[in-house]
Amino acid sequence: MAATPGERDQPMHLRLVSARLITLLRLLRESGGPQYGRSVDLNGLNRQLISTIGTRGGLSSSALVAFTGHEKAQISRAVKTLEGMGLIERPSLRAKLTLRPAGQRIYDDMMVISRRRDQALAAGFSRAERADFSAMTQALTVRAAQIYAEERRLSAEAAAAGQGPPPPPIPSFDEEGQDRSGIASLIGPQLTALASYLRRSAMLAYQREQGLSNFQWMILSQIGEYEPLPLARLIEIMGRDKSQVGRTVAYFEQSGLVVRQRVARKRDILVTTTPHGAEVYERMCGIAIRRDNALTADLGPARRATYMAMLDRLETNARAMAAEQKDAPDA
Repeated sequence: MAATPGERDQPMHLRLVSARLITLLRLLRESGGPQYGRSVDLNGLNRQLISTIGTRGGLSSSALVAFTGHEKAQISRAVKTLEGMGLIERPSLRAKLTLRPAGQRIYDDMMVISRRRDQALAAGFSRAERADFSAMTQALTVRAAQIYAEERRLSAEAAAAGQGPPPPPIPSFDEEGQDRSGIASLIGPQLTALASYLRRSAMLAYQREQGLSNFQWMILSQIGEYEPLPLARLIEIMGRDKSQVGRTVAYFEQSGLVVRQRVARKRDILVTTTPHGAEVYERMCGIAIRRDNALTADLGPARRATYMAMLDRLETNARAMAAEQKDAPDA
């Protein structure tokens, strides 16, 4: 579906469904960290794995990669940590991971928090509006999965022609199990599932067309959209270790894509694109717009506008949740 004239004038972070999801999920992460942290002494990825395994009743490592959208190496490290803490277990290397009693207790505590947070996130939504939003999100998730399959095909053809690495193997979804706790009916997990497919297909598209890894294109897109961007803010937005972000920015600087400069009389380091970096970012925007049009083509203009308006309302609620946690005495 082509953008309306008004949408064409919007910045990318407002125009694209995928960008709206990134912002919304970041706000949920910012408010969820303190809330979950007061009850569960685990980082965000480890909490996500406990939640995913507990909800499905057991999953393999490859299925966790599929559900979470994280890279295989990240999942392997997190799984090893959780096994060492006695929270998850598996009888053999290729068997399904399940929760141990201590992990189940953490999962139960997290579900209480998740349902309470879902009520705050959906504040102001009628039952009909919520059902409509979930139906549209599910339809977009199906379409995002189709786009992912197409990107895999194109990447496999490029790899066969010696023009890039082969796409990662497709994990089996035959072992998905059942949503035992009804957690998939909550808005946060629905948006996470949609964003996961979009992130995986974007990773393949930008790798094939621009030679950028998943993390690299995410970094460059933030710099290009918000420049001049303080490095500290970039680290905050990405939600990753500052050394990982710093190494990527240094690589871009060496490649002639960005420059770093320190603000006079301040400690802030600002990151901006070079003319070459701006050209790469513009090409990335073209890819992103093409992908967004493909994602929402079946909605039509009116339904797309309704969905974007609902995302606006959710973002407003998510910002309030984040502000509340920031101002909390024990945050």
